[in-house]
Amino acid sequence: MNAADIAKALAERAEDVAAYLLPNGKRAGREWKAGSISGEPGQSLSVAIHGQKRGLWRDFATDQGGDLLDLWMAVRACSVAQAMREAAQWLGLRETIPAGAPKREYRRPPKPACTAAAAEVLSWLASRGIKEQTARDFRIAQRQEAGKTYAIFPYLRDGEFINAKFRNIAEKRDMRQMKEAEPCLFGWHLIDPKCRRIVITEGELDAMTLHQAGIAALSVNAGAGSFAWLESDWERLERFSDIVIAFDADEAGRKGARELARRLGEARARLCEFAPYKDANEALQAGESPEFFARAISEAKPIEPDGIRPFDAFLERVQAMFWPAPGEEAAGYPLAIGHKTQDWLVFRPGEVSVWTGINGHGKSQFLAQLSVQHAALGARWCVYSGEMPPAVQLKRLIKIATGQDRPHPEHIAQAARWIGQSMWVIDRVGSVELSWLIKVFEYANRRYGCDCFLIDSLMMLSDVPEDGSGAFSAQKRAIQTIADFAKRSGSHVHVVAHPRKGRDETMAPGKLDVGGSSRITDGADNVLSVWNAKHDPTKPDYNPALPDGHIALHKQRHGDVQDRKALLWSIAGCRQFSADSLRAPRVFVPEPARAPQPAQEDWL
Repeated sequence: MNAADIAKALAERAEDVAAYLLPNGKRAGREWKAGSISGEPGQSLSVAIHGQKRGLWRDFATDQGGDLLDLWMAVRACSVAQAMREAAQWLGLRETIPAGAPKREYRRPPKPACTAAAAEVLSWLASRGIKEQTARDFRIAQRQEAGKTYAIFPYLRDGEFINAKFRNIAEKRDMRQMKEAEPCLFGWHLIDPKCRRIVITEGELDAMTLHQAGIAALSVNAGAGSFAWLESDWERLERFSDIVIAFDADEAGRKGARELARRLGEARARLCEFAPYKDANEALQAGESPEFFARAISEAKPIEPDGIRPFDAFLERVQAMFWPAPGEEAAGYPLAIGHKTQDWLVFRPGEVSVWTGINGHGKSQFLAQLSVQHAALGARWCVYSGEMPPAVQLKRLIKIATGQDRPHPEHIAQAARWIGQSMWVIDRVGSVELSWLIKVFEYANRRYGCDCFLIDSLMMLSDVPEDGSGAFSAQKRAIQTIADFAKRSGSHVHVVAHPRKGRDETMAPGKLDVGGSSRITDGADNVLSVWNAKHDPTKPDYNPALPDGHIALHKQRHGDVQDRKALLWSIAGCRQFSADSLRAPRVFVPEPARAPQPAQEDWL
């Protein structure tokens, strides 16, 4: 939970919080009165405990004030982060996050050989409007390489040297960061621990510009389109209830700013531009004052919903649908089976696919393979399977990823690492509430960039009954909630829904055979089924050339193809399906090279 969430939760219990923090105060009408933040009796400090201003306070003697999280910091004399931890514990709040691979460990690089910024770098910075004291604040350094002068921007955080960017002052394109260093934001060492508002810029010089104007600012490390730093700095950003994103005023900057706002939470994010300039540093070079920057920050706009538009505003996008540019692929991930890609079905962002199939016919197995296929294309998954422990899921994924039934231990470890970079799992066996699950999915989407989600299955959601009074209405609300999340997050959600019991298992279920309300399939964008013919390889008449089953498409709302099948041949051992009778497994994670074993000398 971020600072704004905790402050809101505190406001809902304003009187209890005021009495807890200021026990010697007393209630006076709609307020709680105390002498000061020290808590003695008096009238100077007022906390609104009812009405529109509930959760706000002010000490009229010192002109201090803010929300109840600010009061917690003031009374406890602690940082925002510490106040958030204490308040969350007091409130009984606990955020569950999806489990995944252990957080990546980055090496701490050695500090580069350099000197403090001297005449050349200081002169270059001065030409950009940056004062010498600002350069000293950010500990800018200088280094000579092959006759070239580089400015060094150190990334410092929590008293540690994390990373550094080297920039040739004579050639902007000659720029690099330290290899394998942790990606993080630039400027953390200058941010007051009690600060609740931060500006995030696209470049180091922009952050330095705003700092020089008296505004707390950080910079991303690799431009507007890279969010690798977000996982590293996620917890540190939770303390800010107001995040102003001031990326460059160009297409890439605006696109990146909107995506960052979505991932950090649009309720606490605002977008800022320094018109008519491209960025903050350009405005500084043009002679703009600190007041100009302060005004631009205060006037930053919250994310507004898109308004109504004429149809022909989408002409360019529609042209690309008919005639995509060479190499340009449709958004989403195609249906892929082993070595073959089926171009007639794409799992698009903002959509929901409902999967059905008779118990034991391989729908979960196929979805596990699909998750590995899509991970190889860059997808990031978050999986909830209420019937299967995470360790069992990982074992099966490793078989699929390696193409082997029993890979070597080193191969297992390598496959697990590969899977851990692209997949997260909800570490919960048993039923969960859909509302809770969606919150965890939103977290995984914002923090880890997950864009594919799996719910296996709908029957494991405790607030979505299969039958009984109100079951159909609950199922309708559930699929609407899932669809809303998919559209809001720009992700694809796969949902397993069991079929009604049929006459026997020789007939594959269709769209109308999905158990429960018809609203489940009505609300889905795609409906598919997996069916297994249950061939017995031990029988004399077994023909390995015949398919073992199929995947059937029964509905595709936004595609041109309907009612199509893809034949499946199972591959024993590695839990893969093949799209042809060759049954050749696809290896997603090659076996690592192993040192040759010394030959045994024959003594006989």
